[in-house]
Amino acid sequence: MAFGPIQLFTFGFPSTDGFEGRIAEELIKLSDAGIIRIIDALAVIADGDEVDILRVSDLDDEQREDLGMHVGALLGLGMAGLEGFIEGAEAGAEIGQEGGFGLVEAIGEDLIEELPDGAAALVLIIEHAWAVPFRDAVVDAGGILLANQWLGAQDLVELGAALGVVAALEDQDGEVR
Repeated sequence: MAFGPIQLFTFGFPSTDGFEGRIAEELIKLSDAGIIRIIDALAVIADGDEVDILRVSDLDDEQREDLGMHVGALLGLGMAGLEGFIEGAEAGAEIGQEGGFGLVEAIGEDLIEELPDGAAALVLIIEHAWAVPFRDAVVDAGGILLANQWLGAQDLVELGAALGVVAALEDQDGEVR
């Protein structure tokens, strides 16, 4: 099974007053269009002493086991070379068979314990499915990934501030003072 880049998000909601179903609708649209695949999603809502938990995934049991095997193999390779690759593949497949990848469970347990009354959280692991054919085209053409970085709004603001400092330091001839 080829898989694309995987990304983990954790969102906090101080209040559930704004919940109108749009988050779920957008995730469903992206998934149905094949843009993303929801590997694991865990929503936690604290309401007094009650905690509501909703968990969804686009993966069936076989896909979860296969992805677990691949992820475990890569982690094992990085940890202990070829021996780790084999052990990691076996462990990852087993974790996938059990219905999870450990990460969502660990984060979810912390959220359940720490979430204030009336608040909610969403842990979301997605695969960027759109990237698979693009990556394959790059590899088939002999390309290799040289850099990969996500830029959010705050990153752009910080970059603009840094560029502003440089511009302020340059004199009229373009030399830095």
